[in-house]
Amino acid sequence: MLDARGKACPLPVVLAMKELDRMDPGEILEVLVDNEAAVGNLTRMASGKGAEARNEKDGDDWRVFITRGSTGEAAASKELAGQEAENAFCDASGGRRGTLVVAIGTDCMGQGDDKLGRILMKSYLFSLTQQEEIPKTILFFNGGVKLTTEGSESLKDIEELAARGAEIMSCGTCLDFYGLKESLKVGGITNMYAIAETMQKADRLVRI
Repeated sequence: MLDARGKACPLPVVLAMKELDRMDPGEILEVLVDNEAAVGNLTRMASGKGAEARNEKDGDDWRVFITRGSTGEAAASKELAGQEAENAFCDASGGRRGTLVVAIGTDCMGQGDDKLGRILMKSYLFSLTQQEEIPKTILFFNGGVKLTTEGSESLKDIEELAARGAEIMSCGTCLDFYGLKESLKVGGITNMYAIAETMQKADRLVRI
C-alpha cells in the first residue's frame, strides 16, 4: 500500500506512477489519500496508463485501487497519448512543432494569494521534472529570478531540469534590481535582447 496522505499535488500521482512502473500486469496498487482531488488525479493517471482504477471512502480518507493493465494495453495507451500530443502541437503545414520555452516572470503562480501562488509555483517546477519532455530553455525574469537564487525552495528541481539538459537563464537586470546577482545558484545570466530573441524563436512558448 502507498500512503500518500498529507502529500501535496502532484506527489500522490508521481509516487503512484513510480510504483506502477515496478509492478507486473494484473497487480493491484492501493493508494491511500486524504482528498477527493487526489482521487480524481489518480484515476485520470491510471486511465492514461491503460490501467483500471476504483476507489472507496474510508473514514476521512479514500483508498484508490489501481490495477495495472497488460503490457499491450499500456503500450497502446502510451502510443495514443503520444499521437494526441503530436496532433496537439502541429503547425498549419502538418509538421511537428519543436522548441519549447518556458518564461517565468514571477515567483508566484497565478493571481490572488501570494502564499498559495508560491506553493503552486513550487509544485509546477517539480511537475516539470516529472515530464518526459522538458523545456529546451527556461527564462527567469522580474520576480522569477528569486527562484534561481539562494534560499529558493525550488532550487533542487531547477537543478534537476538543468542536469537533464534544460538551459536555465536569469535576467541580469532583474538580479541587479533585487540585489541577487551574487546569490544566483543555478543557470546563467542573460539580457533582455536574448530573452526576446529566445521567446521570438520558440515554437512553443509557455508564459507564467
